[in-house]
Amino acid sequence: MEEVAEYSSTQSNAAVGQIRYRDVNGDGTINENDRTVIGDVNPDYIWGVSNSLSYKGFDFSFLFQGVEGSDIINTLRISFDNLDGRGNIPVANYENAWTGEGSTTTGRQINLNNTVGRFSDRYVEDGSFVRLKNLQLGYRVNTNSLSWMSSARFYINAVNVWTATDYTGYDPEVSAFGGAANRGVDLGSYPQSRTIIFGTNLTF
Repeated sequence: MEEVAEYSSTQSNAAVGQIRYRDVNGDGTINENDRTVIGDVNPDYIWGVSNSLSYKGFDFSFLFQGVEGSDIINTLRISFDNLDGRGNIPVANYENAWTGEGSTTTGRQINLNNTVGRFSDRYVEDGSFVRLKNLQLGYRVNTNSLSWMSSARFYINAVNVWTATDYTGYDPEVSAFGGAANRGVDLGSYPQSRTIIFGTNLTF
């Protein structure tokens, strides 16, 4: 179902500060007949850019990757939108809650009856992102004067260095069910970690 900003007389129980839904088929009632397809987990395109450079003993490589036009179901937002006072929520949800005339128009009112009863496009977000996936800097030591070692290289490698996205969840590159057929569902899975590795390659 889709969320609308205007009040609809067909949803008489939608008080100010609560979510309102569109009467898709126009029959004057909000029910299962108003369900419609929203969102598409399949991106418009996936891209990547990589390169490697070297100068004297130094070498440098990077990998950028990105996704454009995919949608993600952010189930954490559903949990955080249950502003009934029965569970913990992020501070931002509390601060942005509707508290009366002149307050926010995006957050919901906090009261015991304000639970999420229906799914809507309120919880479908743009999953497009640009990520610096891999970055590596290395230095190869000159071992020509050493008889017991033929080569030596020292390097630092960083993974998941930087991400630019409008997605409000932990990680736009999410697949809660672990399969390609179930992409685009975020159940609050632990995000991909940023890792930094120091290493050496020695040849004797």
